[in-house]
Amino acid sequence: MAGLLNVTHAQTKFNDPKQTLKEEFWGKLYADGGKTFFCKKEFSKKSILVTESYIYSSLWIRDNLECGTPRQCRENNEAYRRMASDLHNIYPEDARFELERRAAKFEELGNEVKADECGIRQVFGIIDPPDDIKGDIARSLLYMHTTYNLPLYGNLDQLKRWSRADPPTPEEIARDIQIRELQGNSNPFITHPESADRVTLNR
Repeated sequence: MAGLLNVTHAQTKFNDPKQTLKEEFWGKLYADGGKTFFCKKEFSKKSILVTESYIYSSLWIRDNLECGTPRQCRENNEAYRRMASDLHNIYPEDARFELERRAAKFEELGNEVKADECGIRQVFGIIDPPDDIKGDIARSLLYMHTTYNLPLYGNLDQLKRWSRADPPTPEEIARDIQIRELQGNSNPFITHPESADRVTLNR
């Protein structure tokens, strides 16, 4: 059943998604700006051009919890509030690209699909991300799957392969440390990347 927490890994500090985004994500984690996740565009602060991107889509979370609209889920579902407040699953992104991406699944597309200027291959409902962030994506999806007992969107063997081919960088490790200081837990697939190979499907 979706919503059961793996208390060893889950964050239990934040339960207000909007407040967490404002105060913790933009207010602390990216207070000095940074780079967008997919296209590596630099930004100095939150603006209408930069928004938050949930690697494990918040739409997927709502669908699996069957809690209704975003507002209904925020108001009535404690599990949703905690999942949607988990900083390990949220990255800054170009607002225009995020509008196009939304709940697209991550899969590999052939070279017949032309990559854009950011190295992204995309067809309707599917995104093949640049090689240098495939591991980051895999580790976020595996984290949400194992921590919150959510179904895995994507091929497990592919995600394991992505994690091996693109191991955690110093930047990803530093971000994980910052998040641990803010919400009290690490992503175990960043601190112990070899553990990705031991993941099995929960459902």
